[in-house]
Amino acid sequence: MSGRGRLALCATAATLMTAGALLPLINKTSWFLTAVIAVVIQAGVGALARRVPLARPLTVTVQAFVALVMLTVVFAMDSAIGGLLPGPEAFQEFARLLTTGAEDVGRYAIPAPATEGIRLMLVGGVLLIALAVDALAVTFRSAAPAGLPLLALYSVAAGLSPGGAGWLWFVLAASGYLLLLLAEGRDRLSQWGRVFGGTPRTGGRTAAAGFETAGGSAPAPVRTGRRHRRGGAGASPWPSPRPCPPWTADCWAARAAGAVAVPAAGPFRRSIRWSRSRTA
Repeated sequence: MSGRGRLALCATAATLMTAGALLPLINKTSWFLTAVIAVVIQAGVGALARRVPLARPLTVTVQAFVALVMLTVVFAMDSAIGGLLPGPEAFQEFARLLTTGAEDVGRYAIPAPATEGIRLMLVGGVLLIALAVDALAVTFRSAAPAGLPLLALYSVAAGLSPGGAGWLWFVLAASGYLLLLLAEGRDRLSQWGRVFGGTPRTGGRTAAAGFETAGGSAPAPVRTGRRHRRGGAGASPWPSPRPCPPWTADCWAARAAGAVAVPAAGPFRRSIRWSRSRTA
């Protein structure tokens, strides 16, 4: 899965996990299934629009239009143009349902009945928050500000609940936001490039052989140390280190140890030679 696909999935999950705090407000949960389907479709449309790719403002516009069409099909199909496209009569129906929904919120105690007006407010609000989170976190690649609409959605649920939202809903909402931040961090880290590690010593020989096969001349090998000679002035008391890639940590550690150990062993070796000459 690509980085943006993972971000879109986490943004959808964060919105739905936060919207779960609204479940105790209504005595039926059928509206939440409608919201889940609508949010998933809206996120899928955004993923397709980004894959085309479309401009960022145009992607958000397409998602908003699809969300409006879905609300028209669910709540105002009889007033829509062709039963699908929103028209003036559909917007009048939306206004009527929102007015009755606001009256029902002030009339009924929690948990309230799932009237058409309340269902429109809940599904439309979740779709609006999902659009804002997807636009900020996925389209504009900034997941941190996406926590503001999520916080607004959770605050509405906590403010309307008699005893406040339970700790379980808070943990779910916080986990969704942290999951979104983690996905963004992983996506940003993957854009830094491939991490280079040590390569086997036969890699250079294979590359050189391939270069000779292609018709060129293989580069000269790099000497990494002096050849150990037995006896003679200037002979190194330690064997030459084996060739290794110069960027690996073990090679640097071996060279540093050799640079410290070889000068320190010089006086000790001279003292041994001097004692042997005295005994002889």
